[in-house]
Amino acid sequence: MEMSLDDIREFESAFSQGKLRGRVIDLENGILLLLSDSERFRISLSAVAIPPAHGRKEPVSTGFLSTGLDATLVRTIAERVAAWTNQTCMLVIAVNGLNRELMMEIIAILKNYLVT
Repeated sequence: MEMSLDDIREFESAFSQGKLRGRVIDLENGILLLLSDSERFRISLSAVAIPPAHGRKEPVSTGFLSTGLDATLVRTIAERVAAWTNQTCMLVIAVNGLNRELMMEIIAILKNYLVT
């Protein structure tokens, strides 16, 4: 089975830092979500989250290329996406100055795009 362009969706949304660009790649076993505040996507803060399963009410995640508060913020976003979509989510987010407020703003944008 080959990946097609139908497996790739893109979106843009205005947010407090300017413009948030997103690319969602639907994979056989989950989704790859790229987010950027610039014109190009780049390797940056990352996390992988799996959705809740038998005996677990919350998603489980791990971060990489991130530490401390950055890891927590990126893992939180990935966990929300995994819970909403009920799929494993790999998130790569390149947004300058990521903090709790920006995280909440990004979560709202993603919920609007992915859930509605």
